[in-house]
Amino acid sequence: MKKYDVIIVGAGIIGCSIAYFLTEKGCTNVLVIDKGGIASDITGICPGGVRQQWGTEINCVMSRESTKFFRSINEHLEPEYEIKFREVGYLYTFHSEHALANYKESVELQNSLGIPTKIISPEQVAEIIPGINTDSFIAASYCETDGFADDAYHVTNSLAEAAKRKGVTFINDEVTSIEMSDGTVTGVHCAKNGLISTEKVVNAAGLGSKRLAEMAGVDLPINFETRRILYTNRIEERILEPLLVSFEKGFAAKQLTDGTLYCSYIGKDLQAPYSMFDFQLKAAEVGMELFPPLDQVEFRTHVDGTYDSTPDHQAILGEVDAVNGYYQAVGMSGHGFMMSPAIGEAVAAVTLGHEPAIDITTLNFRRFEKNELVIEPSVV
Repeated sequence: MKKYDVIIVGAGIIGCSIAYFLTEKGCTNVLVIDKGGIASDITGICPGGVRQQWGTEINCVMSRESTKFFRSINEHLEPEYEIKFREVGYLYTFHSEHALANYKESVELQNSLGIPTKIISPEQVAEIIPGINTDSFIAASYCETDGFADDAYHVTNSLAEAAKRKGVTFINDEVTSIEMSDGTVTGVHCAKNGLISTEKVVNAAGLGSKRLAEMAGVDLPINFETRRILYTNRIEERILEPLLVSFEKGFAAKQLTDGTLYCSYIGKDLQAPYSMFDFQLKAAEVGMELFPPLDQVEFRTHVDGTYDSTPDHQAILGEVDAVNGYYQAVGMSGHGFMMSPAIGEAVAAVTLGHEPAIDITTLNFRRFEKNELVIEPSVV
Protein backbone atom coordinates (compact mmCIF):
# COMPACT_ATOMS: atom_id res chain seq x y z
CA MET A 1 0.00 0.00 0.00
CA LYS A 2 1.44 3.35 -1.06
CA LYS A 3 1.79 5.97 1.65
CA TYR A 4 1.28 9.65 0.82
CA ASP A 5 2.90 12.56 2.63
CA VAL A 6 -0.36 14.54 2.40
CA ILE A 7 -3.90 13.62 1.37
CA ILE A 8 -6.23 16.45 0.41
CA VAL A 9 -9.96 15.73 0.39
CA GLY A 10 -11.68 18.00 -2.10
CA ALA A 11 -10.65 19.00 -5.63
CA GLY A 12 -12.35 22.38 -5.80
CA ILE A 13 -10.40 25.61 -6.08
CA ILE A 14 -9.13 25.39 -2.49
CA GLY A 15 -7.96 21.78 -2.64
CA CYS A 16 -6.26 22.29 -6.00
CA SER A 17 -4.59 25.48 -4.79
CA ILE A 18 -3.22 23.69 -1.71
CA ALA A 19 -1.94 20.86 -3.90
CA TYR A 20 -0.20 23.32 -6.23
CA PHE A 21 1.47 25.22 -3.40
CA LEU A 22 2.57 21.98 -1.72
CA THR A 23 4.50 21.18 -4.89
CA GLU A 24 5.96 24.69 -4.94
CA LYS A 25 7.33 23.93 -1.47
CA GLY A 26 8.85 20.63 -2.58
CA CYS A 27 6.13 18.24 -1.40
CA THR A 28 4.96 16.19 -4.39
CA ASN A 29 3.92 12.86 -2.84
CA VAL A 30 0.38 14.16 -2.53
CA LEU A 31 -3.02 12.58 -3.21
CA VAL A 32 -6.18 14.62 -3.91
CA ILE A 33 -9.48 12.77 -3.51
CA ASP A 34 -12.85 14.01 -4.75
CA LYS A 35 -15.92 11.90 -5.39
CA GLY A 36 -17.02 14.06 -8.33
CA GLY A 37 -13.69 15.09 -9.80
CA ILE A 38 -11.94 18.42 -10.25
CA ALA A 39 -14.19 21.50 -9.91
CA SER A 40 -17.25 19.26 -9.92
CA ASP A 41 -19.19 21.13 -7.23
CA ILE A 42 -19.62 24.82 -6.37
CA THR A 43 -16.28 25.91 -7.84
CA GLY A 44 -17.48 24.95 -11.30
CA ILE A 45 -20.30 27.54 -11.24
CA CYS A 46 -18.40 30.33 -9.48
CA PRO A 47 -18.54 33.65 -11.44
CA GLY A 48 -14.83 34.27 -10.76
CA GLY A 49 -14.87 37.60 -8.95
CA VAL A 50 -11.69 38.75 -7.21
CA ARG A 51 -12.03 41.70 -4.85
CA GLN A 52 -9.88 43.36 -2.20
CA GLN A 53 -12.55 45.52 -0.53
CA TRP A 54 -12.97 43.85 2.85
CA GLY A 55 -13.57 44.98 6.39
CA THR A 56 -10.98 42.84 8.22
CA GLU A 57 -7.22 43.01 7.88
CA ILE A 58 -6.74 39.28 7.29
CA ASN A 59 -9.18 39.27 4.35
CA CYS A 60 -7.68 42.44 2.86
CA VAL A 61 -4.19 40.94 2.99
CA MET A 62 -5.23 37.53 1.64
CA SER A 63 -7.19 39.10 -1.22
CA ARG A 64 -4.41 41.59 -2.02
CA GLU A 65 -1.83 38.81 -2.31
CA SER A 66 -4.25 36.59 -4.23
CA THR A 67 -4.89 39.40 -6.71
CA LYS A 68 -1.14 39.64 -7.33
CA PHE A 69 -1.16 35.92 -8.14
CA PHE A 70 -4.13 36.25 -10.50
CA ARG A 71 -2.37 39.06 -12.38
CA SER A 72 0.48 36.72 -13.26
CA ILE A 73 -1.43 33.43 -13.13
CA ASN A 74 -0.45 32.38 -16.66
CA GLU A 75 3.25 32.65 -15.80
CA HIS A 76 2.72 30.61 -12.64
CA LEU A 77 0.56 27.83 -14.06
CA GLU A 78 1.42 27.72 -17.79
CA PRO A 79 -2.16 26.63 -18.60
CA GLU A 80 -3.26 24.87 -21.78
CA TYR A 81 -4.83 28.14 -22.93
CA GLU A 82 -4.73 31.62 -21.46
CA ILE A 83 -6.56 32.41 -18.24
CA LYS A 84 -8.13 35.83 -18.68
CA PHE A 85 -7.99 38.00 -15.57
CA ARG A 86 -9.48 41.45 -16.11
CA GLU A 87 -9.10 44.28 -13.62
CA VAL A 88 -12.47 45.93 -14.17
CA GLY A 89 -13.11 46.95 -10.57
CA TYR A 90 -15.78 46.48 -7.93
CA LEU A 91 -18.04 49.46 -7.21
CA TYR A 92 -20.23 49.76 -4.11
CA THR A 93 -22.96 52.39 -3.93
CA PHE A 94 -24.05 54.02 -0.66
CA HIS A 95 -27.54 55.40 -0.18
CA SER A 96 -27.28 56.86 3.34
CA GLU A 97 -24.76 58.88 5.31
CA HIS A 98 -24.70 56.15 7.96
CA ALA A 99 -23.67 53.43 5.51
CA LEU A 100 -21.08 55.69 3.90
CA ALA A 101 -19.54 56.65 7.26
CA ASN A 102 -19.31 53.00 8.31
CA TYR A 103 -17.62 51.96 5.07
CA LYS A 104 -15.08 54.77 5.19
CA GLU A 105 -13.42 52.86 8.05
CA SER A 106 -12.98 49.88 5.71
CA VAL A 107 -11.53 52.14 3.01
CA GLU A 108 -8.99 53.51 5.49
CA LEU A 109 -8.02 49.94 6.41
CA GLN A 110 -7.72 48.93 2.76
CA ASN A 111 -5.63 52.00 1.90
CA SER A 112 -3.31 51.34 4.86
CA LEU A 113 -2.63 47.89 3.39
CA GLY A 114 -1.87 49.15 -0.11
CA ILE A 115 -5.30 48.55 -1.64
CA PRO A 116 -6.24 51.58 -3.80
CA THR A 117 -9.94 51.88 -2.91
CA LYS A 118 -11.35 55.39 -3.10
CA ILE A 119 -14.64 57.12 -2.31
CA ILE A 120 -16.08 58.72 -5.42
CA SER A 121 -19.08 60.92 -6.24
CA PRO A 122 -22.17 59.90 -8.22
CA GLU A 123 -20.83 61.99 -11.12
CA GLN A 124 -17.56 60.04 -11.09
CA VAL A 125 -19.52 56.78 -10.97
CA ALA A 126 -21.40 57.85 -14.10
CA GLU A 127 -18.09 58.12 -15.93
CA ILE A 128 -17.36 54.48 -15.06
CA ILE A 129 -20.94 53.20 -15.50
CA PRO A 130 -22.80 55.37 -18.01
CA GLY A 131 -26.55 55.13 -17.48
CA ILE A 132 -26.45 54.66 -13.73
CA ASN A 133 -29.08 56.57 -11.78
CA THR A 134 -26.95 59.13 -9.95
CA ASP A 135 -29.98 60.31 -7.95
CA SER A 136 -30.34 56.93 -6.24
CA PHE A 137 -27.13 57.07 -4.14
CA ILE A 138 -24.90 59.67 -2.47
CA ALA A 139 -21.42 58.18 -3.01
CA ALA A 140 -19.60 54.99 -3.92
CA SER A 141 -16.39 53.11 -3.21
CA TYR A 142 -14.31 51.89 -6.13
CA CYS A 143 -11.22 49.72 -6.35
CA GLU A 144 -10.01 49.62 -9.93
CA THR A 145 -7.64 46.69 -9.33
CA ASP A 146 -10.47 44.34 -8.30
CA GLY A 147 -11.48 42.11 -11.16
CA PHE A 148 -12.61 38.81 -12.64
CA ALA A 149 -11.07 35.56 -13.76
CA ASP A 150 -13.54 34.59 -16.45
CA ASP A 151 -13.55 30.82 -16.01
CA ALA A 152 -13.26 29.41 -12.49
CA TYR A 153 -13.45 25.87 -13.87
CA HIS A 154 -10.44 26.51 -16.11
CA VAL A 155 -8.48 28.16 -13.26
CA THR A 156 -9.11 25.16 -10.99
CA ASN A 157 -8.13 22.63 -13.63
CA SER A 158 -5.00 24.63 -14.45
CA LEU A 159 -3.93 24.52 -10.79
CA ALA A 160 -4.58 20.78 -10.81
CA GLU A 161 -2.60 20.24 -14.02
CA ALA A 162 0.33 22.25 -12.65
CA ALA A 163 0.27 20.06 -9.53
CA LYS A 164 0.03 16.89 -11.62
CA ARG A 165 3.10 17.87 -13.62
CA LYS A 166 5.02 17.89 -10.34
CA GLY A 167 3.73 14.45 -9.35
CA VAL A 168 0.46 14.99 -7.46
CA THR A 169 -2.14 12.24 -7.95
CA PHE A 170 -5.88 12.90 -8.32
CA ILE A 171 -8.51 10.20 -7.90
CA ASN A 172 -12.31 10.09 -7.98
CA ASP A 173 -13.47 8.39 -4.81
CA GLU A 174 -15.45 8.99 -1.64
CA VAL A 175 -13.78 9.11 1.75
CA THR A 176 -15.82 7.01 4.16
CA SER A 177 -13.62 7.47 7.26
CA ILE A 178 -10.50 9.13 8.56
CA GLU A 179 -8.35 6.51 10.27
CA MET A 180 -6.69 7.52 13.55
CA SER A 181 -4.65 6.01 16.35
CA ASP A 182 -4.36 7.75 19.74
CA GLY A 183 -5.63 11.03 18.31
CA THR A 184 -3.24 10.96 15.34
CA VAL A 185 -4.17 10.56 11.68
CA THR A 186 -2.96 7.34 10.06
CA GLY A 187 -4.90 7.35 6.80
CA VAL A 188 -8.26 7.53 5.09
CA HIS A 189 -10.63 4.80 3.98
CA CYS A 190 -12.31 5.19 0.59
CA ALA A 191 -15.32 3.53 -0.98
CA LYS A 192 -13.41 2.23 -4.03
CA ASN A 193 -9.72 2.32 -3.10
CA GLY A 194 -10.00 1.11 0.48
CA LEU A 195 -7.43 2.15 3.07
CA ILE A 196 -4.85 4.73 1.98
CA SER A 197 -2.04 5.55 4.39
CA THR A 198 -0.92 9.06 5.37
CA GLU A 199 -0.01 11.07 8.45
CA LYS A 200 -1.59 14.30 7.16
CA VAL A 201 -5.12 14.91 5.91
CA VAL A 202 -6.36 18.30 4.70
CA ASN A 203 -10.10 18.86 4.74
CA ALA A 204 -10.86 21.04 1.70
CA ALA A 205 -14.15 19.32 0.97
CA GLY A 206 -16.33 22.43 0.55
CA LEU A 207 -19.96 21.49 1.04
CA GLY A 208 -18.83 18.08 2.29
CA SER A 209 -16.42 19.51 4.84
CA LYS A 210 -18.77 19.31 7.82
CA ARG A 211 -19.37 15.60 7.31
CA LEU A 212 -15.65 14.92 6.76
CA ALA A 213 -14.73 16.84 9.91
CA GLU A 214 -17.12 14.67 11.92
CA MET A 215 -15.00 11.68 10.88
CA ALA A 216 -12.12 13.31 12.75
CA GLY A 217 -14.32 14.14 15.73
CA VAL A 218 -14.53 17.83 14.84
CA ASP A 219 -17.84 19.70 14.90
CA LEU A 220 -17.63 22.52 12.37
CA PRO A 221 -19.88 25.57 12.99
CA ILE A 222 -20.91 25.79 9.34
CA ASN A 223 -24.34 26.60 7.95
CA PHE A 224 -25.28 26.38 4.29
CA GLU A 225 -26.76 29.45 2.60
CA THR A 226 -28.25 29.51 -0.91
CA ARG A 227 -27.36 32.31 -3.32
CA ARG A 228 -29.22 32.63 -6.62
CA ILE A 229 -27.68 34.24 -9.70
CA LEU A 230 -29.81 35.27 -12.68
CA TYR A 231 -28.29 35.30 -16.15
CA THR A 232 -29.59 37.45 -19.00
CA ASN A 233 -29.45 37.39 -22.77
CA ARG A 234 -26.19 38.49 -24.37
CA ILE A 235 -25.76 42.19 -25.16
CA GLU A 236 -23.14 43.31 -27.66
CA GLU A 237 -22.76 46.75 -26.10
CA ARG A 238 -20.58 46.92 -22.99
CA ILE A 239 -22.85 48.50 -20.39
CA LEU A 240 -21.55 47.31 -17.01
CA GLU A 241 -17.84 46.57 -16.68
CA PRO A 242 -17.28 46.66 -12.90
CA LEU A 243 -19.26 44.56 -10.46
CA LEU A 244 -21.95 46.90 -9.18
CA VAL A 245 -23.08 46.22 -5.61
CA SER A 246 -25.55 47.93 -3.30
CA PHE A 247 -25.53 46.37 0.16
CA GLU A 248 -28.42 48.58 1.26
CA LYS A 249 -30.61 47.69 -1.72
CA GLY A 250 -29.48 44.07 -1.74
CA PHE A 251 -28.37 44.05 -5.35
CA ALA A 252 -25.35 42.96 -7.38
CA ALA A 253 -24.76 42.84 -11.14
CA LYS A 254 -21.94 42.45 -13.66
CA GLN A 255 -21.57 42.02 -17.41
CA LEU A 256 -19.46 39.02 -18.32
CA THR A 257 -17.00 38.84 -21.19
CA ASP A 258 -19.50 37.12 -23.50
CA GLY A 259 -21.99 39.98 -23.07
CA THR A 260 -24.28 38.17 -20.63
CA LEU A 261 -25.19 40.01 -17.45
CA TYR A 262 -25.56 38.28 -14.14
CA CYS A 263 -27.67 39.80 -11.41
CA SER A 264 -28.60 38.80 -7.91
CA TYR A 265 -30.86 39.99 -5.16
CA ILE A 266 -29.10 39.61 -1.81
CA GLY A 267 -31.63 41.25 0.51
CA LYS A 268 -32.63 39.41 3.68
CA ASP A 269 -36.38 39.59 2.97
CA LEU A 270 -36.18 36.79 0.38
CA GLN A 271 -34.92 33.46 1.65
CA ALA A 272 -34.43 30.11 -0.08
CA PRO A 273 -36.25 28.17 -1.37
CA TYR A 274 -36.99 31.10 -3.65
CA SER A 275 -40.08 31.72 -5.71
CA MET A 276 -38.62 32.36 -9.16
CA PHE A 277 -41.21 35.03 -9.91
CA ASP A 278 -40.62 36.87 -6.62
CA PHE A 279 -36.85 36.70 -7.02
CA GLN A 280 -36.84 38.01 -10.59
CA LEU A 281 -39.32 40.74 -9.70
CA LYS A 282 -37.25 41.94 -6.75
CA ALA A 283 -33.97 41.82 -8.68
CA ALA A 284 -35.51 43.76 -11.55
CA GLU A 285 -37.15 46.30 -9.21
CA VAL A 286 -34.03 47.21 -7.24
CA GLY A 287 -31.74 46.76 -10.23
CA MET A 288 -33.57 49.13 -12.57
CA GLU A 289 -33.88 51.76 -9.85
CA LEU A 290 -30.08 51.83 -9.56
CA PHE A 291 -29.19 50.99 -13.17
CA PRO A 292 -32.07 51.75 -15.58
CA PRO A 293 -30.40 50.13 -18.66
CA LEU A 294 -31.37 46.78 -17.13
CA ASP A 295 -34.78 47.33 -18.68
CA GLN A 296 -33.30 46.16 -22.00
CA VAL A 297 -32.33 42.68 -20.76
CA GLU A 298 -34.24 39.46 -20.28
CA PHE A 299 -33.61 36.96 -17.51
CA ARG A 300 -32.96 33.67 -19.32
CA THR A 301 -31.50 31.23 -16.78
CA HIS A 302 -30.49 31.01 -13.16
CA VAL A 303 -28.01 29.10 -11.00
CA ASP A 304 -28.36 28.36 -7.29
CA GLY A 305 -25.07 28.16 -5.45
CA THR A 306 -24.32 27.50 -1.81
CA TYR A 307 -22.13 29.30 0.71
CA ASP A 308 -20.55 27.19 3.45
CA SER A 309 -20.84 29.98 6.00
CA THR A 310 -19.31 30.30 9.45
CA PRO A 311 -20.65 32.47 12.31
CA ASP A 312 -18.19 35.28 11.49
CA HIS A 313 -18.24 34.70 7.71
CA GLN A 314 -14.56 33.81 7.76
CA ALA A 315 -12.74 30.70 6.60
CA ILE A 316 -11.45 28.10 9.06
CA LEU A 317 -7.80 27.44 8.28
CA GLY A 318 -4.96 25.37 9.64
CA GLU A 319 -4.42 22.67 12.22
CA VAL A 320 -6.83 21.35 14.85
CA ASP A 321 -5.26 21.10 18.30
CA ALA A 322 -7.13 17.94 19.32
CA VAL A 323 -6.25 15.89 16.22
CA ASN A 324 -2.63 15.45 15.15
CA GLY A 325 -2.19 15.46 11.38
CA TYR A 326 -5.62 16.87 10.54
CA TYR A 327 -5.83 20.29 8.83
CA GLN A 328 -8.71 22.39 7.56
CA ALA A 329 -9.41 24.83 4.74
CA VAL A 330 -13.18 25.10 5.05
CA GLY A 331 -16.05 27.52 5.68
CA MET A 332 -15.14 29.87 2.85
CA SER A 333 -18.41 31.81 3.25
CA GLY A 334 -18.54 32.70 -0.43
CA HIS A 335 -15.03 34.10 -0.90
CA GLY A 336 -12.96 30.97 -1.42
CA PHE A 337 -12.20 31.47 -5.11
CA MET A 338 -10.89 35.01 -4.83
CA MET A 339 -8.63 34.16 -1.88
CA SER A 340 -7.62 30.69 -3.06
CA PRO A 341 -3.97 31.51 -3.92
CA ALA A 342 -3.26 33.00 -0.49
CA ILE A 343 -5.22 30.28 1.31
CA GLY A 344 -3.49 27.57 -0.72
CA GLU A 345 -0.03 28.91 0.11
CA ALA A 346 -0.78 29.38 3.80
CA VAL A 347 -2.44 26.00 4.40
CA ALA A 348 0.28 24.21 2.41
CA ALA A 349 2.92 25.90 4.55
CA VAL A 350 1.20 25.10 7.85
CA THR A 351 0.65 21.48 6.79
CA LEU A 352 4.40 21.12 6.14
CA GLY A 353 5.36 22.89 9.37
CA HIS A 354 6.63 25.96 7.51
CA GLU A 355 5.97 29.63 8.18
CA PRO A 356 3.23 30.84 5.82
CA ALA A 357 3.57 34.08 3.86
CA ILE A 358 0.44 35.34 5.65
CA ASP A 359 -0.21 34.60 9.32
CA ILE A 360 -3.56 32.78 9.42
CA THR A 361 -3.60 32.18 13.18
CA THR A 362 -6.69 34.37 13.68
CA LEU A 363 -8.67 32.07 11.35
CA ASN A 364 -7.81 28.87 13.20
CA PHE A 365 -10.61 26.62 14.45
CA ARG A 366 -9.72 27.42 18.05
CA ARG A 367 -11.21 30.92 17.72
CA PHE A 368 -14.65 29.40 18.28
CA GLU A 369 -13.57 27.72 21.51
CA LYS A 370 -12.06 31.01 22.74
CA ASN A 371 -14.97 33.11 21.44
CA GLU A 372 -12.52 35.25 19.45
CA LEU A 373 -14.51 35.59 16.25
CA VAL A 374 -13.25 37.83 13.45
CA ILE A 375 -16.47 39.31 12.06
CA GLU A 376 -16.32 40.15 8.35
CA PRO A 377 -18.92 42.85 7.56
CA SER A 378 -18.52 42.96 3.77
CA VAL A 379 -20.13 39.75 2.55
CA VAL A 380 -22.01 39.83 -0.77
